Amino acid sequence: MTFIRVSTFFKNRLKLSLLPGRNFTRNFSEIINGENTNDVSPALYALDARLNLRFSDPKLLLQVVTLETFGDTKLHSGEGYRVLGNHALGLYVTEYLHVRYPLIPLSCLQKALTGYCGSPSLAAFGQEVGVQHVIRWKPTSDEDLFKNSKSVNHTNTIKNKSDGTIKSFKATRTNIDTAVAESVRAIIGALYIDKGPQSAKRFIHDYILSRDIDMQDVIQINDVKRELHALMRRKNRESPIARLKGESGAHSVAPVFVVGVYSGVDELGEGFGSSKKMAEFRAFRDALMKYYLSEVKDYTLPSAINTPEKQDSYIPTKVGDTPPKI
Repeated sequence: MTFIRVSTFFKNRLKLSLLPGRNFTRNFSEIINGENTNDVSPALYALDARLNLRFSDPKLLLQVVTLETFGDTKLHSGEGYRVLGNHALGLYVTEYLHVRYPLIPLSCLQKALTGYCGSPSLAAFGQEVGVQHVIRWKPTSDEDLFKNSKSVNHTNTIKNKSDGTIKSFKATRTNIDTAVAESVRAIIGALYIDKGPQSAKRFIHDYILSRDIDMQDVIQINDVKRELHALMRRKNRESPIARLKGESGAHSVAPVFVVGVYSGVDELGEGFGSSKKMAEFRAFRDALMKYYLSEVKDYTLPSAINTPEKQDSYIPTKVGDTPPKI
């Protein structure tokens, strides 16, 4: 019985598609894949279940995967959600990094933020969960870049034909990675609006901040000795001194030297290498890494303080006074 009903359904739809003026190929594709611009496809429902989004309106799910370049739909794109999602993502990731690593320099914090929130990272996550299979977009061509312009000058501005307004533009093309990243941002923005800030925050912590990033890679210091001396002066501590802790095979083809850096009697860092100079450099760098990446294990995020009772008992994490790198 079910087979007969499905067959009848397909026959009726196919008869309609064969009427004059109907596009047979397009309508058949819509029947099979749900590619009608007003339909939510099974693949999109699968993405919703996979990420546990549960939007109140299925059309919202369709909207967040629709980019401005798609154009061929009555449904608005998810551009507004993308902007909101980008700011929410920056807020919660910055909060997390600032509280967990309170002594990290600002320039290094920006690199870590890009590592989590940048388009390459979001595109990698989006493609892992299958966003690339459901996004609705079109690659940007030269015709798309200039179709609404009357004239383009050297200042990268265009004049709109309809109302005569002058707008600046960035002549960049949208590729699949950018499209996936934009959709991920739109999903976060839609969660923020539809399910509340805590849902967006949970999504970010579960899927974005759970990804491994080597924080030592974001600390790029050229003159480690000079910076450690400046840091000790600012902390009113004794100047760091390098001391040889041990060596092995000094006169062989593969010597190993171990150097420690001390401020008074306190060891700040340790390094090894095939030469004393290399071991000293690594020891100074190790000392800076231990300071800048001092990790707070037991912390409370400010965004978790959402009741008067929690606010009364909240003890904020002390953010360090680390200045920009010299």
